Amino acid sequence: METHTITPTLKYICENAANAGRDIDLNGCDYGPHKRTNLHLGVQPYYHFLAGFARTLGCKKILEIGTSYGGSMMAISRGCGAGQAGLELVTVDKIDLAGQGLSGLLHITRIHGDSMLPDTLGLVRAKISPPIDLLYIDSKHSYDHVTGNIRSYVGEFRPRFLILDDIHLNAEMENVWREISAKFGDQAFDASELAQRPVGFGVAAY
Repeated sequence: METHTITPTLKYICENAANAGRDIDLNGCDYGPHKRTNLHLGVQPYYHFLAGFARTLGCKKILEIGTSYGGSMMAISRGCGAGQAGLELVTVDKIDLAGQGLSGLLHITRIHGDSMLPDTLGLVRAKISPPIDLLYIDSKHSYDHVTGNIRSYVGEFRPRFLILDDIHLNAEMENVWREISAKFGDQAFDASELAQRPVGFGVAAY
């Protein structure tokens, strides 16, 4: 009898990620100092989504653009299972002091540089090999910056999935997500509610 493989929808994948993430201990995966208030913030709800996404999809190669304090990459690492063989976790930020929360986590590579510059792309290329499982972009929230990073890093590293944070933060990010939604159709999903992220959280599958 002929059998058929049923491909899960992206919505179903994201729902599984959200459910799995609730059970992952993210104690210590802090957001760090808020840029405007300088108040130290703890674990953010969308970190559980990221951790669950990495776990349910068996992600081992992940590139993050926009490290900040390091809480999101820390959460992703928990989802992957720190110490697992074959992990390639790389995070990039042009701020020299970015990633303070990752101090001592030697399985995560921190790269200091502007992601839009060829020299930085070269540094990333030396630390993670294509194809990768996930490209997560949470840096400067402008149309040119985000679309420029997508062109450079998707073409270079061929991710299975792309996640964009803050897709509803401003008009430029809304425009980015509108274009992605039009291009990807049902392979793009607004996971803002599942990730408990009012300013938006978009997932696209390649």
